[in-house]
Amino acid sequence: MTAEEAIYRAKAEELQTEMRATEEGLERLGDCDPARAATALAVFDFSQRAADLWRGSNNGLRREILDSVYLNRALSDVTLVTTKRKPFDVLAERPFLKKSRGDRR
Repeated sequence: MTAEEAIYRAKAEELQTEMRATEEGLERLGDCDPARAATALAVFDFSQRAADLWRGSNNGLRREILDSVYLNRALSDVTLVTTKRKPFDVLAERPFLKKSRGDRR
């Protein structure tokens, strides 16, 4: 056995171990709704196409795009003031679940 073959076998075994751990984790989750993946994909696709949709749209669709991107819009005396939605901030700022309730362990 050469050194390259030994490295290959070690890496293959490492990847097999990771794959088994991933499959076990997915089995434990079992109750995942497949519609969530479709929704996440649709949101991602929208985010990638929003600029093209804007360019080829009418005022109604543009308003929908603005409503989905901006939380608040207001006119000041000379400019449009906006607050963008930050949907993933909720996930980043939430308390860690294992520490969120002191009565459970």
